[in-house]
Amino acid sequence: MLVSERVRLRSLERADLPVVVRWFNDPATRALLARSSPLSLAEEERWFEALLRTTTEVVFAIEDITTSTPRLIGSCGISRIDWRSRNAALGLVIGAVDDRGHGFGTEAMTTLVRHCVKDLGLYRVELEVISDNAAALASYARVGFVVEGTRRGALFKDGHFVDLVLMSMLASNVLPLPVGVAPPRRTKKR
Repeated sequence: MLVSERVRLRSLERADLPVVVRWFNDPATRALLARSSPLSLAEEERWFEALLRTTTEVVFAIEDITTSTPRLIGSCGISRIDWRSRNAALGLVIGAVDDRGHGFGTEAMTTLVRHCVKDLGLYRVELEVISDNAAALASYARVGFVVEGTRRGALFKDGHFVDLVLMSMLASNVLPLPVGVAPPRRTKKR
């Protein structure tokens, strides 16, 4: 488990899948993601079973820990892990529209990047963002990602081609913690 000031990243559990499916089936959420089609619970369960067997992908549930009872608000993950070249791709979604715009995604991504660099020893992490997702582009820039380029027309979504912006960060560019802020705590899963 990875804990920062307001969010906790914990292993995604089978019990979380119905909530994740609900998020991915919300048109407002799906508009921000590469996925165009609705998602069934059966499809998500098959994906989860494959996730349990892979060594190149890790997915976390994002919980809001600002209240007495932690609340599932999103998910994030590391995929395409190349242990030899020490790089990977990252992804993140804040599920409910009401939970967006409060900095949870920025804090979760910062925690995830630090885990990649400090705990996993990765040197480079990257992600792709739909070009018109201004909030995500700004959030990732605050974390320290830089734009490497645009993959023009790389995704066919909702009847037209859209651009994907490729952003990356190197271990040497991980932003230091602000003064007075403790680093994310790694706690053992019980």
